[in-house]
Amino acid sequence: MKIVILLFSLSIVQGIQAQQLKRQMLSAAGSSQLVTNVAGSYFIQQSIGQHSVIGTYTVDSQMLRQGYIQPLPAIVLGGNPNDLEIVVFPNPFTEGVVVNLEQGLENDIKVELFDASGRLIKSDTYDATNQLTLPLTGLSQGSYFLQLSSGRQQAVKQLLKL
Repeated sequence: MKIVILLFSLSIVQGIQAQQLKRQMLSAAGSSQLVTNVAGSYFIQQSIGQHSVIGTYTVDSQMLRQGYIQPLPAIVLGGNPNDLEIVVFPNPFTEGVVVNLEQGLENDIKVELFDASGRLIKSDTYDATNQLTLPLTGLSQGSYFLQLSSGRQQAVKQLLKL
């Protein structure tokens, strides 16, 4: 009986120690802005309802991040030179999105919005710019795909309408 209780106790302790939280995000509300100056480009993020500072604390190989907006580590190995580098926010959206293009473009930008079944919902062309504001009103809740193309470059992002 003592062996059964000991084995049961060890299995409970092992189960408690085996669980680890890898990533948790409480809120995605806020805004983001790409700021460029003579020193370089910076992407600034602000969360709504944040009552404390945003920061990172590292000890040995463990990292603790404080704040609503939790960045994931990125590994860049190169990429397709025909891919547009874009940031689309907010996602999920209610009324529309803002698209920041990471590189300057020379050609017009074609924007197409598709629903989950692949039907073209909206198509517009914009002059070359670093930022687009896309009003997406009148859409039902669901998943959409935003395709941007400029010359031979293109990017596709999945959007969620609340």
